Amino acid sequence: MKTWKWVNTLLMCTLASTIISCSGNEELTDEITNTGKDELITITVGTGANTNTRVSYDDDKVGSSNEDALKWEEGDKLLVAGYADGTLKGKEIYVISEGVGKTKASFTGTAIEGATTYSVYYPSSITVDEPTGGATFSPSAQTQNGNNNTVHLRDNIFLQATNVTDLNDITLEMKSSIMKFELSNIPTDIGSLKSLIWIVETDNGSKNMVLNLSSIADNQTLTAYLSFISEEMSVKANGKFTVILQGDKLYKAEREIISGKKYEAGNRYTAEIDNSSETMQWEELANMSFTVKVDENLGFNIPFPTSGETPANIMVDWGDGSALTIVNKGTTLSDGDGFNYEYAETGEYAIAIYSDQVDETEQQIPKINFRYNRNKNNNCKKLVLINTPFLNTGTEDFNSCFCQCSNLISIPEELFDKNIEVTSFESCFQDCSKLESIPTGLFDKNIEVTSFESCFQDCSKLESIPTGLFDKNIEVTNFNYCFQSCEKISNIPTGLFDRNTKVTDFEYCFEVCSNLTSIPTRLFDKNINVTSFFGCFQKCSTLESIPKGLFDKNIEVEVFRGCFSDCTNLKEVPEGLFNNNKKATNFMSCFSFCSNVTLNKNIFSNEGNTDRFSGMNMLFNYCFQNAGEQNENPGEAPELWKYERGGSTWNTTGCFYNAKATNLTSNNEYNTEWGTPLNWN
Repeated sequence: MKTWKWVNTLLMCTLASTIISCSGNEELTDEITNTGKDELITITVGTGANTNTRVSYDDDKVGSSNEDALKWEEGDKLLVAGYADGTLKGKEIYVISEGVGKTKASFTGTAIEGATTYSVYYPSSITVDEPTGGATFSPSAQTQNGNNNTVHLRDNIFLQATNVTDLNDITLEMKSSIMKFELSNIPTDIGSLKSLIWIVETDNGSKNMVLNLSSIADNQTLTAYLSFISEEMSVKANGKFTVILQGDKLYKAEREIISGKKYEAGNRYTAEIDNSSETMQWEELANMSFTVKVDENLGFNIPFPTSGETPANIMVDWGDGSALTIVNKGTTLSDGDGFNYEYAETGEYAIAIYSDQVDETEQQIPKINFRYNRNKNNNCKKLVLINTPFLNTGTEDFNSCFCQCSNLISIPEELFDKNIEVTSFESCFQDCSKLESIPTGLFDKNIEVTSFESCFQDCSKLESIPTGLFDKNIEVTNFNYCFQSCEKISNIPTGLFDRNTKVTDFEYCFEVCSNLTSIPTRLFDKNINVTSFFGCFQKCSTLESIPKGLFDKNIEVEVFRGCFSDCTNLKEVPEGLFNNNKKATNFMSCFSFCSNVTLNKNIFSNEGNTDRFSGMNMLFNYCFQNAGEQNENPGEAPELWKYERGGSTWNTTGCFYNAKATNLTSNNEYNTEWGTPLNWN
């Protein structure tokens, strides 16, 4: 059976206090009225027989009538505030002067001139507002040393007496409460326990408190205590009560409280979790990690947006041994939130992000973008490694997510697996100039993607493309610039685009892949909807050949502009390369500066039909500019000047300018309109 028990133990405070002057037993009201500003007075604080409030808290004696339940300790202090006509006249610290180790002690401090009423507070760190005199207490950072130890509660129990006029009859009321956590069957792989985080959903949003842990010998069971302000941590109806344990990993136990839970001041409550229920289990928190290298600019920002809200309670381990940063669910994201950090020194740090939303089908963290979100600390340059897959960011795109992350070395498999609603990876890894490889199956779960435009553009050290990289992305329409300037890629996997039947654009897809030596046969056979190959293989300077029938299935193509421009090592063009591309009208600069190519007379038609483009408005300007100029055995150029136009308009400017072919001579009829070819023979 599940064990999650609430135990409310009354901690009623009845600290009867007697006020004694330094010189005798006269009533303090008369003495303050008649004394100087700096005169000392002494307050004697004692307890009745049934008091259960304690400054030095002993959980075993909760509910006890033993007068030894409360003993004052060396160094104890009280804050006394004095008022007159509702105005704060002053406040003083009163230090224990007699009665250490006893249930009744004396505290001595300076009299408050002109005061007629008083408020007395423990601990002395209470903040008193001026001039209203209202008191504010926030428990300090609490650290429990050892299992079932309560020493840390001493300075975090809030006692007060207000509107006191009879200084011979003071009752301090307990305004704080204590939560006792009885935890067992904690997962063994949590390692050494470092902290307990208590999170509740209140009517004012999520609230959290942290108990640091030290010297916990047994990580399987834990009895821990937190002092808290009851009204701040009361659980709203249908709110969640969450306990998170931090060790080498973070685990949580969570319960939704249907009717809510209102905590009352002066009570001790117990939350007992034994992990025995199917509905109440310790669950490892969802997490992700990446490594940054911090330079002389010591700041780093988790690259979340500066608008919107956190979708869950999020914890950040900055990797430098500092305490976790906790940002509650529903926190407004801004430049001033908790996701900004300053390191003490330069170095590499593995940053871990934890989310208490363990259901990976729900959004776990805000959208993440190293290029554009919070880039004032140069985040993109500091990123070195992505160590784990991303959590669910709830985003529909990873556009420019790692753009200009010029020191990013590697990315993990399944990086985007939890983000199945993504539709675009445009410029995602653009300018990742140290990225050397792409994991197999990187995009397998992103089946809704429509665009990979510029995705790996300028990844100058990327050496290969995994087979089947885009096999699951059947909705893609755009591969423009996808591998542009990937200078080390030497080959393209066979069938790379076979499943991407909806693609319409391959513009500049492999431009400046200067180490690419060949193109797979039938690379584009399945891409029957493509309309543009503009610049697709432009400046592939080591490409030697084009496979026959490369574009045979691409019957919708309209643009081949610059497709093989500046392929300076291209040796030949197959016959009928564009034979089936009946809608193509733009061949501008298609083979310009292919200086070693052997041209083929029938590039546009297997049979050299001269009516191939009749009635179509064509762009042939600079199509073969400087083509074959360094080839000692030039072939024949397509005799476009003999083709029928059928009344259509053609742009032929410079088409054969400085080109070299056996059927191109400087005195031919086309020189003026088509550009003067190279005079080589």
